[in-house]
Amino acid sequence: MKPKTKKLKLAVLISGGGTNLQAMVDQIEAGKLDAEINLVVSNNPGAYGLTRAQKHGIPTAVVDYSKYGKKLFPKVDERELPSQFPELVKRQRIFHGLPPEEIRDRLARLVLAEQEIIELLNPLAPELICLAGFMRLISPYFIGHYNREDRYGIMNIHPALLPAFPGTDGYGDTFGYGCRFGGITVHFVDEGEDTGPIIAQATYPIWPGDTLDVIRKRGLELEYALYSQCIQWMAQEDLQVDYGKDGRPQVRILDPEYPRFLEQLTQKAFAR
Repeated sequence: MKPKTKKLKLAVLISGGGTNLQAMVDQIEAGKLDAEINLVVSNNPGAYGLTRAQKHGIPTAVVDYSKYGKKLFPKVDERELPSQFPELVKRQRIFHGLPPEEIRDRLARLVLAEQEIIELLNPLAPELICLAGFMRLISPYFIGHYNREDRYGIMNIHPALLPAFPGTDGYGDTFGYGCRFGGITVHFVDEGEDTGPIIAQATYPIWPGDTLDVIRKRGLELEYALYSQCIQWMAQEDLQVDYGKDGRPQVRILDPEYPRFLEQLTQKAFAR
């Protein structure tokens, strides 16, 4: 028998309404998620997710990325950047097709904002960073601060069945392509765009006559259940990262209840 699961220390990054955040809070308060949210950070001062957190006594903070835009911040002083910044420029995979100096400038502005977030999080020593509708790119600087060789420290929810339809509009891309099934993916974050190791996925049907709003609602119900469950598996130490012959990491779920959980989730999604 496993020892009692300890509470996993979380920090949650949001940009908008925070419905996935609310689902986590509900599961924690119901005793179904062994975690505690120590801080919610938003890049958007008007994000309703901040209000949700405050209603539950969770500390919040805002790091407004817009203050590092060219209009308010014409030139970056690279002395304010981490010493490994030149190496970060070589490693980055988030800006494409731009002149080298533009890539360097955009990455620098991103890193300045991330330094602020890290300063907020460092005293709290979070064990997992949860991206919950955080609509900002994540640089190798931030990722390297929380990922280790033997452990991933950032988790994300994506509204499509990766590797299909990465990017910011998973529901719209799935629907617009004419798919008969959609889905959601919970994955660890690496330095690519939605390329990190997949933890779990769930699917929903797209019936004739469905609209984008209908499938988004169907998918969100899956998101709320699956994201919290993946965090719980991490708290239970039921996530194991293995490496294949090609060196690609793959996540194994060790919880014997995983098949039953997924079956129930799928049945609910397909119920009419």
